[in-house]
Amino acid sequence: MEEKASPFLSTPIAVLIGALIIAGAILVSGGVIKVGNNLSVGGKGSGSTPQVAGTAEVAKTEVDIVAKLKQYAGKLGLDTSKFNSCLDSGQKASLVSTDLDEGSSAGVNGTPAFFINDRLLSGALPFEQFKKVIEEELSGAAAANTTRQTVGVGNLPVLGKTDAKVTIVEFSDYQCPFCARFYSQTEGQLRKDYIDSGKVKFYYRDFPLTSIHPGAQKAAEAARCAGDQDKYWQYHDLIFNNQSDIF
Repeated sequence: MEEKASPFLSTPIAVLIGALIIAGAILVSGGVIKVGNNLSVGGKGSGSTPQVAGTAEVAKTEVDIVAKLKQYAGKLGLDTSKFNSCLDSGQKASLVSTDLDEGSSAGVNGTPAFFINDRLLSGALPFEQFKKVIEEELSGAAAANTTRQTVGVGNLPVLGKTDAKVTIVEFSDYQCPFCARFYSQTEGQLRKDYIDSGKVKFYYRDFPLTSIHPGAQKAAEAARCAGDQDKYWQYHDLIFNNQSDIF
């Protein structure tokens, strides 16, 4: 007697099952399903870039990050003995905390955040949006009822001429991908068109989001240690230019 074939092995059902298995494999390995959440603070702020399944890298420890920060100090030509001692001692931690507290009091809840003549502009926005606000401030065309929040410039060296008509204060996080985006896509144009020409002076203040960027605190301290050797802005640029390697 001929054995009766199982319905589960019939051609239509087998094809369907096979198709489902292949589709599932494509979804998982092809980058559609992502591991983890895209964390952010305040909607436009700093966040972790989502990782595609199977491609996530092992996060660096603080020890690894500090080692990288010291390595780049050497590449910049700093006195590494003085730099390492400064960073290891934590002597700049309280200054970073002061920036964080004052930024929070001024309404900063994510990075990057900017105050252009005390007008808050949040997020890694394109150059044109900065240009609009700057031009209003230069020409005096800003509306009389424009909201302004008084914020200090901090204690880091200014970029540009101190008598410039427009002041920009950035609150930022060295490990933040959105902050790196502003640096790579917008800050250079601001320097060229406004800072170098003496129209704008630019200040950087630390706002490390340590809950999602564990290396940001030590990076902020490291930049300040470099500042002790008159290399603050050079080290600031170096961190953002090498963010993926350091963190």
